Amino acid sequence: MDVVTHLMHMKDCILGQSKDLARIITEEQNARYPELKRVELDLFPLRIELVELYGACLGMTEEQRVFVLKEWGERAGTHTSRMQQITIDMMLREVPHYRNTIGSVIKYEAQKLNLSANELYDVIDVLDRAINDVVYFFSVPFVRHDQEQLAFSQQMVVELSVPVVSINDDIAILPLIGSMNAERSRVLQERALTEASRLQIKHLIIDLSGVQTIDTFVAQQLFSLLDALALIGVKGTVSGISPIIAQTLVQLGLDFGKVGSYSSLKRALSVIQSN
Repeated sequence: MDVVTHLMHMKDCILGQSKDLARIITEEQNARYPELKRVELDLFPLRIELVELYGACLGMTEEQRVFVLKEWGERAGTHTSRMQQITIDMMLREVPHYRNTIGSVIKYEAQKLNLSANELYDVIDVLDRAINDVVYFFSVPFVRHDQEQLAFSQQMVVELSVPVVSINDDIAILPLIGSMNAERSRVLQERALTEASRLQIKHLIIDLSGVQTIDTFVAQQLFSLLDALALIGVKGTVSGISPIIAQTLVQLGLDFGKVGSYSSLKRALSVIQSN
């Protein structure tokens, strides 16, 4: 018997026991991660499918195997990554279970067929390459999902750091705290204009008391925002300019004189409310 015949024999044996092998893997994973019992019904069909896929791979060319496993990894990884309580660590820790459980079947059949060490190695080598491909292709959607969640969280943090607080029907305050960068400046533009329009205010005070430094780009974005506010009928005012920021603005040749600037929020409110 040649290696192709051995591989086809192993393939048939694995496919014939796919449910039993998937059940063994499920029990081992549930013992390691009891919380997975809650999603066992969702994971069990995927495990059967993967066992059958490993078995089928024994009868494929390398090109066929990579194509099929890439397609499966994208679909199964995307689905699993969105399941609550499932982590990539949990899924990767299943790999040894597949290797050992399917390997046991191969070892048993190899003994029955009296395969040599080289012949057994040829079969195991195909299984190992399939497992390595699955690990990679299955992990990619998890990484992408985590990156998307991180980007979403970062966006939420940025938006929460640009709050527009209504004082009365006519006046709102936009207090800025911490450092300003290009992304936060972009959100500042969008959120300030959107909220000013939604609240139908007449004055928006942009308070810089909590901002320590400001660079050329951010300063220009701030002036752009003030111009945009004027276009929608909202008067923009700046308060809380620190000596460092004031010095930076002077060096940049920028002047808040046209829009009104005050050393403190209290002073800005006092002037606006008295007019």
